[in-house]
Order: sequence, then C-alpha cells, then structure tokens
Amino acid sequence: MSHLKRKSIEKSWPLPRKGTKYLLKQHPGKKAGLSMPLGIILRDVIKLTSTRKETKALLHDKEVSVDGKIRTEEKFPIGMLDIIGIKKLNKNFICSLNENRKISIEEINEKDAGMKICKIIGQTSLKKGIMQINCSDGRNFILKEKVNVNDSVAVDLKTGKIAKIIPMKSGTNVWIIGGAHAGEKGKISEIKAGKISVYIKNKNFEIQQKNLIGVN
Repeated sequence: MSHLKRKSIEKSWPLPRKGTKYLLKQHPGKKAGLSMPLGIILRDVIKLTSTRKETKALLHDKEVSVDGKIRTEEKFPIGMLDIIGIKKLNKNFICSLNENRKISIEEINEKDAGMKICKIIGQTSLKKGIMQINCSDGRNFILKEKVNVNDSVAVDLKTGKIAKIIPMKSGTNVWIIGGAHAGEKGKISEIKAGKISVYIKNKNFEIQQKNLIGVN
C-alpha cells in the first residue's frame, strides 16, 4: 500500500489527527517513529508548498537535497539529524526530536548544514589495524583511528569524509533519542560498569547507551 491512514501515523509525527484521510507512506530504510517522508515535511511541517502537486514540482526541479544529495522522491525517509537543503530559498533544516517526543524540523545556518552527525552502530577489523565502521544513516568508512561502537562522527557533507570523532565518554554532550528523556539534551557525567549517567537539567539520570548520540 502506497499510502497510510492519518489515524495510523506515528505519534511522533507533528501532524493533527484531523485532515486528509490518507498520507504518504515513506520508503523503508529508517526507524519508524524517528523518521517521516520528505514530501510530508515539505508540505505539512515546514509548509514550503501547499499541495502535493506543488511538492512534486519542487522535487522534480531538483531544488531539494538531503545530506548534500539531490532527492526527487516524495516518499524518501528523513531521519534523525538528516539535513534538508532548499536551493532556491538558500535555507537548510535539520530533523531532530523535541522534548514532546515529536519530530522537529528546525532551520539551521549554512555552516551547520555542512556537517552531519552520525552514530557508529557497527565496526569490523580489517588488515594492518584498519577499521571499517558502519553508521546509523547507512554510511561506511575505512579508517585507522581508534573508535568504538556508540561513538559518533561528524561528516563533512562536501567531501564525504570524517571531520571529527566524538567518543562516548565523560564530558561528551549528548542528544537523547529514546526512553523517558527522549528529545532532551545533556552531558555524560559518568560511565561505570557499562552504565551511563547523563546530567540533564541539573540532575543525573541513567540513560541506555542505545538512546544516546554524541553531538560535541
């Protein structure tokens, strides 16, 4: 089925329950609840278009990029920390989660739009100390630097190369994408016996590592 009923949409989508009966169903590839279709974001969230026809025209004209690559498919899934660029308006937006656990599309400046934060979700040791890492958005890198699963990397979208490694350690600023504190930001205060304590709004909370992304 290419569409889904409005009453069946994810609770995290920032859309009213009343409106058109059917909405676009995004292509698979990104975690449900933490992503939504590009076409819906353009029309219903940041309201750059008023109709589906206008949205398709904008995409057809190659005016929209995601993480630096032109995207023309309205069902393309936009996930956490993906960056949307609108060429003719010279505007950029980042997808995140707010403290109400709703997907949020916020405008960012051109400098910030040039860098993408990705979480390392897998790694494989190759020959001569070389490591292949797999990132949360599907990117793969070969590098010699020591990294660990759950660390993050800042990727330069122009070069496609890693600009910075963000280790999951004490003092690292993190963004929380799951659990009771989803959408909040904090700083790791302690890692002990595999448990991570995060300082959020003047209090320490134990947060599961899978729900954290380092954003220093």
